[in-house]
Formats: sequence, C-alpha cells, structure tokens
Amino acid sequence: MEFWTGGGLSSRSRVMPGSLLGGYDAYVRDAVEAEALGFDAYGAAEHHFMYDSFMPIPLQALAAAAAATSRIKLQTGAMLQPLYDPIEAAEYAATLDVISNGRASLGLGMGYRPLEFDGLATSKKTRGARLVEAIQVISLATSRDEFSYEGRHYRYDRARLSPTPVQRPIPIWFCGGTSIAGATRAGKAGIPYWIANSTYERTKLMTGEYRRIGREAGWPESQLKVAAFKDVCIGATIPEAEAQRQYLLDAFYDEHILGYGYLVDDQGNHLYNLSKDHPIYRRFVDSIFCGTLDMVIEELKRYEDLGIDAVYMGGDRRFLAEKILPEFRRN
Repeated sequence: MEFWTGGGLSSRSRVMPGSLLGGYDAYVRDAVEAEALGFDAYGAAEHHFMYDSFMPIPLQALAAAAAATSRIKLQTGAMLQPLYDPIEAAEYAATLDVISNGRASLGLGMGYRPLEFDGLATSKKTRGARLVEAIQVISLATSRDEFSYEGRHYRYDRARLSPTPVQRPIPIWFCGGTSIAGATRAGKAGIPYWIANSTYERTKLMTGEYRRIGREAGWPESQLKVAAFKDVCIGATIPEAEAQRQYLLDAFYDEHILGYGYLVDDQGNHLYNLSKDHPIYRRFVDSIFCGTLDMVIEELKRYEDLGIDAVYMGGDRRFLAEKILPEFRRN
C-alpha cells in the first residue's frame, strides 16, 4: 500500500494578508520534506475564488515542486477537470510529466462549488459525464501519437498531443467523493477510483460496489485500483486525539464542508448548510482517523486488508513518516 500526502487548499492568508509567496515557498519545501520522509506521492488541490486566491492552478505549483525533487510522484488531488478542455488538461499534464521526468499523476474530480462553474462560465449540470469522457480523452492523448474520439461532449479527429509525456499514458485517478454514484461511474468506466474521507464501513461499501461494477463491465482486476483520503489525528489518549480533530473541524473543515456543498447523499446530491447533528455530517466527522497510535495503525491495516492500493494522509507529516510508514514498509 502506498502512502501519499500533499497540501495546497489554503495558504491561511486570511490570518496573514499578502502571504501568498510564503505559501507557495512553503508548499515546495513541504514537497521536498515529503520526499525525504519516504512518501510515495505529493499532491495539490484546486479551488477558485477562494478568499486567499491560493492554488487555482495546481499543475503550476507541482511543476515548481518537480524542480526541487527527484523521486516522489506529483499529483493533482483533485484537479477540477470539467473546468478545462481535455486536450488543454493533457497538455498541462504532459508538460509536468516532462519537467518531472515521468512523475506526473492526475487525480481528477468533477467539482461541486456552483461559484466556480458560474465564475468560469462552465456548465455544472453535465460535469459528471464530461469528467468520464475527459479522462478517456486524456488517456488516449497521453498514450498515442495520434488519436480520434467521438463522445457526447468531446470530439477530436486525428489529434496529436504536444509535448509527448514520458509516461504513456499518464496515470489518472477518478476522484469520486463519498457517494455510491461516484463509485458506479468510475467502475463502469474502469478508471482507478479515489475515495474522499469516509468511514471504514463506507469505504468498504464503495470499494466493493466499484469493483463489482468494474468486473461486470469487463475491466481487469488489475485496473480497478482504489485510493482513500484519510485525515489522521493521533494522541497519547483518545480525548487528546479527539481534541485535535475538533481543532481541525473548527479551524478549517466546518467552513469548507458545511458552506460549500461538499457532502453528498447516496444519489450524489450536494447538501448545503447542514446542521452539525445531521447524520451525513456526523459520518464525515467519524471518517477522520482519531485515536492512539496503535489504534490508527490497526485501522490502516484494515484498509490494507480491504485491498486499498494507496492512502492519502492528512496530519503531522513527520510523525506519520516516523511512526506509521515503517509499520507498512517492513516487507
């Protein structure tokens, strides 16, 4: 099982105005540290019209990280693909792949914030179908010298991608949020599936559904990979870990989770302005790894036994590398 990390959703310049330069410098330093600590991949999120204007173009930040690193994979997580033409996205990704000598990886999501679609004059209604088609186009563009594609939303005739990437094709993950609808869409298309913060039970359900649908669609088992995003709060005692989780919720997540429609129901409908006692919000809170070190290691081993291929961990990066990664590197 691989271990991923990353950053870039916010520079916190609401607290320190004008700190964007320091934010990007810190992002590159974090990538260097992540590589030295032994993580397998380092990521960047994407959002537009944030209060601090940080990280609207993740591939540019990753290009800066590429110049300062040599081994670690550099991935978007998630790049909001429906906001781009697929060939444009493939060009950006191929350029990063050349700069990094074959270390680019794309985590592509459909997006959920109405402001981003309205502000960039893009339809939100068809984003799911466009994401699937775009992934197919990018895979073709980065694997062939010339390709044609006929879809409902995108059409290309004898198209060629420049520059030619080092990897043929560049790896792509479908960032499917927390809904069964996302698992179904990724499984039908046979695209590696990246699950957002979810409980173990929810992850097991979505992983099983994704792989079942993928097998029924005729995709090989080796192609049906699953990654999971997990925030990690570790304390000497459970109350100490829970206090860390509450700080994370108060300082960051409640604004982004409750205010922007991040959480969805099983049909993939976005839920806005949830109360903190809503069962779907409580499920999100429970999805954050929270406990003593031994408890968190045991939980991660359950994910490994489930067949999860990679875990993107949010938390104290140095502590995670020192205390958790060695438990999974011994073999």
